[in-house]
Amino acid sequence: MVKAVEGVVFPWLDPSRYSFALGIEAGGTTWLAGQTASRHDPTSGRVVSGGSAAEQARICWDKIEAVLDAAGRDVGECTEVVEYLTAEGLDAQDEIAGQRRASCAASTMVVDGLVRPDAMLEVEVVAGGPHHQVRLPQLLPIASDGSVVASGDLVGQCEWVLEEAGRQLAEFGLGLEHVVRTVQQTTPATRRDYRATAEARRRLLGPAFPASTGVLTSRLPHPDVLVALDVWASTAPKEIVRHAEDAYASLTFSPATVADSVVYISGTTAWDPTTGGTIGQGDVGVQAEFVYDQIRQVLEAAGGGIDDLVKTIEYVTPEALANYRDVNTVRENVLGRPFPASTGVAINALLSSDWLIEVEAVAVLNR
Repeated sequence: MVKAVEGVVFPWLDPSRYSFALGIEAGGTTWLAGQTASRHDPTSGRVVSGGSAAEQARICWDKIEAVLDAAGRDVGECTEVVEYLTAEGLDAQDEIAGQRRASCAASTMVVDGLVRPDAMLEVEVVAGGPHHQVRLPQLLPIASDGSVVASGDLVGQCEWVLEEAGRQLAEFGLGLEHVVRTVQQTTPATRRDYRATAEARRRLLGPAFPASTGVLTSRLPHPDVLVALDVWASTAPKEIVRHAEDAYASLTFSPATVADSVVYISGTTAWDPTTGGTIGQGDVGVQAEFVYDQIRQVLEAAGGGIDDLVKTIEYVTPEALANYRDVNTVRENVLGRPFPASTGVAINALLSSDWLIEVEAVAVLNR
C-alpha cells in the first residue's frame, strides 16, 4: 500500500502547493522527493535557494532529516543518495560532501540547471531498502591504479563499466542477469557513437534486459571519462514487463522490470513505440502527457496502475525548463493521490534532439 509520509514539520515552504509528495512509504521503504535549499524569504516574499555550497547542502539535509523523522527513520537508514549538481556545485563538491549525513555511497549527476535557478544542488535519498535490492556505487571507467580505462573510447568504457558491475555483483553472489535498472550518463560529444554501445549491452545484459535510462550531461563526475553508470540488481527473481513488444524487440532495455513487487520503469520519452515518431514536438506539456500515459500503460501491463507510483525523476532539456509548469499541470491531472515523490532537473540533452522530457519511475505493486 502506497502512502504519503505525514506530519512533516517543514518550515521552509508550503509543500501542499506542489504535485509531489515529500516522501512516500511502500513495502517497508521510504522514497523522498529531491530537496534543494529552496525556502521562503519573508523579506522579499519569494522562494529563494541561494547561499554557499555548504549552506545549501546543509539545508538539503535538514529537509531530508525532517521527512525521515516524520517517517520514523534517520539518515543512518539511507540506502541510496543521489546528488544532482550544477557545474558550480561540481566545483564545490568537497564542501557538499562535507555536509553529507548518510554513510552510503552517493552518486553524482551534473545538471545544466535546477528548477530553482539559484540552487546548485538537489539531493534525493531512499531509506530502508528495498530489502531485495543491491545498489552498486556509481561506476566510472577508472582502474584500481587511478588510470582511465580505454581513454577516449566510449564503447570500450561502456563495456568496462558493465564488466565491472558484473565483478562487483559477484561479491553478492549475483550476476549481470540480476540487474533490474541502469542509469547511464554520457556527453553530447559522444552522441554519434552511442548506438555502437548497444553490442556490449546486448552481450552482457541480454536477453532479459533491465529497465534503463540514458541522458546526456554537459560534464561527468570525473573530467576524463566518457560514461558514468548506476546499477541496481535484485536478489529476488526478475520479471520483464511486456509492453509494445515489437517496438522493444531490437532494443537493449525493457520497458520495465519487476522484482518483489517493485517496478522499475525505464526512462520514458515522447517516442511513440507504435510509429517510431515523436509526439508533441516542441511542446513539453504535450510530451509529458504522452509520457505519463505510457507509464500508465506499462504499470497496467505489470498488473498495477498509476496510483502505485512512489517516485518519478523528470529530466528536462534547458529549452523546456521555461515551460516546466506545464508538466506540473499534467501531473495534477493524471497522477493519483498521494502524488509520488519527485525530482526534476534540467540536463544538457536527451538521446533524441526532438525529446524535451524523459521520466524515470519506480512503483510498488499492491500484491
